[in-house]
Amino acid sequence: MGDAYGALGKRGDAMFVLDELIQRAAPALRALMARAGWVPQHTLTGRRPSYSEPRASALREVASLAWPIAVAMLGETVMGLVDTRLVGALGSAAIGGVGVATVLMYLCYSVVFGLMRGVKVRSAWAHGEGRGPDALRYAEAGALVGAAAGVAVCLGCRDATWALEALGVDRSLVAPARDFLAARTLGAPATCALAALQQWRQGVGDTRTAMRVGVAGNVLNASLAYALIHGSLGLPRLGVTGAGVATAVTEALQCAALVALYVGERRAQAVRATLRLRDALREVCRIGVPTGLQFGAEVLAFTAFTAVLGGLGADEIAAHQVSLATIRASFLPGVAVSEAASVLVGRALGEGRLRHADRVVVAALTLAGAFMAACGVVFAVAGGALARVFTDDPAVVAIVRQLLLVAAVFQALDAVNIVLRGALRGAGDVRVVGVLGVAIVWLCIPGAAWLFCRQMGLGAVGGWYGFVAETALASLVFGWRWRYGAWRATFERATACEGAASRAKFAVRAA
Repeated sequence: MGDAYGALGKRGDAMFVLDELIQRAAPALRALMARAGWVPQHTLTGRRPSYSEPRASALREVASLAWPIAVAMLGETVMGLVDTRLVGALGSAAIGGVGVATVLMYLCYSVVFGLMRGVKVRSAWAHGEGRGPDALRYAEAGALVGAAAGVAVCLGCRDATWALEALGVDRSLVAPARDFLAARTLGAPATCALAALQQWRQGVGDTRTAMRVGVAGNVLNASLAYALIHGSLGLPRLGVTGAGVATAVTEALQCAALVALYVGERRAQAVRATLRLRDALREVCRIGVPTGLQFGAEVLAFTAFTAVLGGLGADEIAAHQVSLATIRASFLPGVAVSEAASVLVGRALGEGRLRHADRVVVAALTLAGAFMAACGVVFAVAGGALARVFTDDPAVVAIVRQLLLVAAVFQALDAVNIVLRGALRGAGDVRVVGVLGVAIVWLCIPGAAWLFCRQMGLGAVGGWYGFVAETALASLVFGWRWRYGAWRATFERATACEGAASRAKFAVRAA
């Protein structure tokens, strides 16, 4: 495993040499490879890539970037599921405790992960402007902020008994939740720095490296967690603490792999960054802080939604959880397409190509909309069969079928909402979008749960009507914002009046 991570660090030198050979000796081959859909992703030379492909290539660009992101996101989900599954042999209290701890942990991480989106957007702009070395500076800034935030999370989770008791968590769950959370967040500095480095790689167009590191991490986590939970392979038996330690170690090694890649590329770069670290930190935070606050506020909104549903009874809550697990299969690829759109929009605007950014958004809407609409048809037709994968309780199955019919309605709308948010983030339009997004989510999600569930007695189905309202309203607002928002006029003026040199300034103003 150590040799594999070391090889990642050498990848920058090999790619640099390959890029030079292609640039100097085989222009015809480059054109042929571009038509086939392959675009060099290495950015250290600072050269701006050539885009002579037809408009259909926008769809290919989005798909090429999105699928590795989807696999990486699935890997992150699987890591949590593996922890929960492996502690199953320790009893229901262990399962419940790990589940509660995971929810609290991601509530802490949500703001940090949103903040790291600033690294992606800034790196994409630098890539489009031909400032490859500056993209490395943004990665450095994000990793420092992430590590500092991770230290705060780690210290705050040493003993979360008070928080668990304040939330009214069942006493049998408090001890396993506390122990798992304390062990898992030992790796919080590495986890948050890893998020920054993943966003950097995605921002410069390399989504596959993070995917490969994530897949390898899942294999390691499963093996190490099993050994530490049950005391095999000569390791101590630590129970739920072992599951947390295994994941913390895994994420630290994943971070080390991407740090090795960063160091290798920094050594190989032909030109040093002109951007100061202080300026990189400021630019990342201008995009990342509003996005992080938005992510955190939305997680709280969904937490409030779940709390409102909490008094509806076991069948309603079980159906709600089963339905959420089912629609996750369509949600993650949609988010991946949104992240790809964010990268490609930032790159296109960095190059001064607004029309190409519009084509990217249309392609992303087409791809995400088609996939999620197809999933909606499956939910509507096979809702009962999908429910029976999780439970045989007829009461729960009946409610799940109703919830999945509602999901079938908002699937395509959710694709539009997700993609447009990513595109606007790529354009640097985050403050107004963040305020609008938080307002819409809180109005429609907890608001609908309170009105339709509690006041009108419609149960979980009534709460899910809020998802339809939220996705429809957000799609309209963000669609208008993409087409007529102030960021577009500002960009057009900057490009027309000052040329390429002003586009970096536009990115700062737009944020």
